[in-house]
Amino acid sequence: MIFDCRHRFSGAGALALPELNTGSSHIALINPEPGSRHDVYRTGFADFLSWPILAPELYARLLAQSRAHSLKDPGHRYSRVALVERCCAFMAEQIASSISVRSLAQMFNTNHNTLNELFKREMGLPPLAWQRKLRLERAARQLRLTDAPINVIAADHGYDLPANFTTAFRRHFGATPHDYRKSENINTIN
Repeated sequence: MIFDCRHRFSGAGALALPELNTGSSHIALINPEPGSRHDVYRTGFADFLSWPILAPELYARLLAQSRAHSLKDPGHRYSRVALVERCCAFMAEQIASSISVRSLAQMFNTNHNTLNELFKREMGLPPLAWQRKLRLERAARQLRLTDAPINVIAADHGYDLPANFTTAFRRHFGATPHDYRKSENINTIN
């Protein structure tokens, strides 16, 4: 979201802004004064645009924020490369299905080396590691929000054996699914 902050950092009579947490993807619109930039980041904005807005600058800033957000949150997919975006959408829809990189590459008319390289560059992980991360993040969300049995959640996310799910979950989150659910429920109550 872009906030008009052209008068916010101009001394007296500063405008009130909503609470911004650091790491959010909000962008401030500012006058091109050197001191404003420091205030923008200190206030919690992720980036800024200078007034008057130039289309290429707006495009670059929004692209950077979308890409940064997709690297942090696998549920939010964004890639400038259409092939990677289509593969992400397919793997997200087929979350419980196991597929090889070669099969995925054939499906999208490319080779596995190209697909691996593009994925690593755009998403920070190879395709199967990205899908595993997505599976585990979605499973963690389901553990937090439902009372579904852990073995059902494991099966819903492509783990035929609950022990394999527990091992993968522990590696990713540092806790077993049972302990994770228990700690999340305690944090929700407090």
